This record gives sequence, structure tokens and C-alpha cells, in this order.
Amino acid sequence: MKKIYFVIFSIVSIFSILSCGRSQNNTTRLTTSSYKGKGGGLVNFKIIAKTNTLLDKEGNYKDSGHYSLMYQAKEDKSNIPVSGLAYNNYYTMYENSEQIDESIFRVSQDRKTVTNKILLLLDFSGSIVSDCDKDDANSNPSNLCYQIVNSSQKFIDTIVSKNQTMAIYYFNSKRKPIPLSDNADPTDDISKLKSSLENLYDKSWRDENLKGFNSTNLYGAIKVAADEVVCRWFQDCIPGKKSELTDGSKNKDFDFATLVIFTDGKHTVGNNIGENEVINDLGLYKRNYYYTIGLGKKVDDSVLKKIGKDGYLKADQTDRLNEQFDSLGERLNAFANSFYRIDYCPAQQSGLLNLKFNMHDSQRGYHGTIEERIRLLDDIDFRCDL
Repeated sequence: MKKIYFVIFSIVSIFSILSCGRSQNNTTRLTTSSYKGKGGGLVNFKIIAKTNTLLDKEGNYKDSGHYSLMYQAKEDKSNIPVSGLAYNNYYTMYENSEQIDESIFRVSQDRKTVTNKILLLLDFSGSIVSDCDKDDANSNPSNLCYQIVNSSQKFIDTIVSKNQTMAIYYFNSKRKPIPLSDNADPTDDISKLKSSLENLYDKSWRDENLKGFNSTNLYGAIKVAADEVVCRWFQDCIPGKKSELTDGSKNKDFDFATLVIFTDGKHTVGNNIGENEVINDLGLYKRNYYYTIGLGKKVDDSVLKKIGKDGYLKADQTDRLNEQFDSLGERLNAFANSFYRIDYCPAQQSGLLNLKFNMHDSQRGYHGTIEERIRLLDDIDFRCDL
């Protein structure tokens, strides 16, 4: 038996489960398409991985099994992840343009299968320190120090869970970003994450760690965060080398990383790292997502939009910062719930199979299409185990 090949795509995709058939040749060709709904608009589907339980690890045929697709859904116009699509009655399955009653498929959403490791990277340069030195630093909504602590703590409450863990690092003019607490790796300990932010109110801590490091090493911090911090969280990641999303666990879990970068200024440190180098470097890590939050008029919107390729949020006033963190929190929660899986057994038993799944969420007006082409095994009796 031929071994099945798994085609893995990186960017955001939905976890769906299609029909059950007995194909062995896995990916051949994948196309994705979407069309406009009445309320929800366009939905794009991107495949993360394809699996075939009909074959064992050595590529030998088993007496029963099924096929699976893992994918993510996003709105076409806004690129915002779409949750709430794990219902069989939203989908119609076609084999070679025909709807066949004997086809079996099951759509599910299992957050246990997808984990998101979040790095919150905060700008603690000179402007932050000066506001933290003020008497009202821990109470005034217009104080930048208060807003960073308060907004970040609410952000933690919103998104941290067993499947969305977080580590908090800060940067200023130092060569590398520094973990805010002893949690250098992502954790789901909400109380520990929130208490680490209280360091900003501690004058002795500020004097020891922040005083005198007034400049903003934005590019250096982001590059090191991707190359040396986040890359270390994944066994298959090599710093500075192009990587794809892979399934490296026995439980077929898929790990993603999200970098959330906050700054109220521009890159001001004279080092050898430039804008283009950072942006090119971030493109190497296919499992990573990048969001930026900018505050005030001193930030370079064009740069932060490029770095925050998955989303850039801007707060013009300090006391509006919490709104942007809230908005991003909602988006990341939608991200965690936008992955789906389709397990399927097609009715057709041999030859080339063109699969199409039309999705229609009539209540919200979302519509989309997933297409897949499979060459089924010949001369083998296939027993569906769904």
C-alpha cells in the first residue's frame, strides 16, 4: 500500500469533518472558495491537515477507517475567525457533483485538538516609567501605567484557558525582551499572570529593571521574541528557518502561537535590525499569528500594520486602550473556536472523487464552499467506522 501523504497548510483554517470513503492517496488538489451571504458575508476555508485512518503508520491498509479534514473559517472581508459552524445541517456533501444518501460525514469542533500559545509583548520604555512614577498611577484611567495594567489584566481574564495559555514579556532599549515574571513559558495560571503586571506599580522593581532603559528596541524585541522565545515553545521549530505547521504529538494536537505586541512609540534603538528584516523573519514561522496594538500619535501605523499582519488595532487616547484589548480578546476567543473537523466516508468506492461541501448558516447569513479531490483505492472493500 502506498503511504498517505499529509498536506498541511499554515494560516487560519476550519476544523471540519467530511464524508467517509476509502481513498488512500491523500491530498491531490485542494481548492477553497467562498461566496457572499445575506448577513455574515464571505467565509473562507483553509485546510490545516488531512488524515486517513484507513492506513496505519507504515502505510498498510486496515479493515476499517475514515477520512478527516481539519480546517479554519474566516470572514473574507474582515479576516476575523468564524465560530459556531459545527453543525451537520449547515453542510451539504457532493461527490462528483451528486448528493448521495449513503455518504457519511460528521462536523465537529474540539478545542482540545487546537491550542494557542500567546506571547503578550509590552513596551515598557521611558514613557511608561514616567507615568508609573506618578501618584495616581494605579487609579487614574488616563494614566498609561494604569491602562497597561488594567487592560492587560482584563485581556488575561478574557482569553486565558486550558487551550489558550500566555506568557508576558516586556521590552525597552535592552537587546532582548524579558519575561515579566518567572513564567518564561505560557501558563494558564491567571492569578500569576495578572499579579506579574503589578510589578509596574512597584518603584523598587521599576528602578531595578526599567530605569535608564528609555529607548524602544521594537524591531529587536519582536525578532528575538519570534526566533528565541516562541520558537523554543515548539520542538520542530528552528530559529531563522522556514517552518510549517506540523502534527508532532501522539494525540494529533495542533499548536499555534499568537504574538500580541503593544507599543506607544517607534523603533528608536540604533542597531542592525531593520523593518524589512523583521517582517521577512516573521514570515518564516507558519504557525504564528501577529497582532499589534498602537497607542497615540507617535506610533508608525504603516509599520505596525505590516508587523500585525493578522490585525492592527489603534487607540488614539490612553483611556481608550482597554477597548482595543477587549476587541482583540474577542477576536482571539473567536480564533480558538474557529477550528473544525470533518470526518467522512464517501459512498463512492474507487476512482477519482471530487468532494464538495457547501456550508450555509441561514441564521447569520454565512455561506462557503470546501472542495477536495481524492483518488480512492481500487479493489479493496472499505468499511466505514463512523
